[in-house]
Amino acid sequence: MKKLFKYLFATILFIGCSHGETIRFFEEYDFNSGNYKLYGILSEGGETCFTENVGDFVVLDTVTLNKIKQDWEIHHTNKRMPCGYSYLMILMEGDSCVYDFGVNLDCKYLTCDKGWFQFSPKLLNKYKKMVLRISREEAKALQDTLISKHVFD
Repeated sequence: MKKLFKYLFATILFIGCSHGETIRFFEEYDFNSGNYKLYGILSEGGETCFTENVGDFVVLDTVTLNKIKQDWEIHHTNKRMPCGYSYLMILMEGDSCVYDFGVNLDCKYLTCDKGWFQFSPKLLNKYKKMVLRISREEAKALQDTLISKHVFD
């Protein structure tokens, strides 16, 4: 009986302390077949070194998109934080938005239709030299176009 109790206690402790569901974020997208772009549009979250140095950006090349796809293994979290977002991230295929989500680099989370996830700023910082900076005007024009098409509804 004592062994059973210890086993149950250890199992409950393990489950309670685990990180939750783990997903590879862009797993369902084949970046090698299609014209994909990943935009990072500055949002209302607090400033970080990355947001100050990079600003609005786009990732155009397939090699970097595939590296991000491989690296972004993230864990579900039950924590909820009212921090806003550093970036609105928009995955485009051609002229169509195929996915959008929010990232907060300061509070270290990502939110999307799959839930809330822990998001280490390192997952974006390591690609700082591989992103292409875009002007605030270009970023705002993209966002306004997508809003007018009701993409975020």
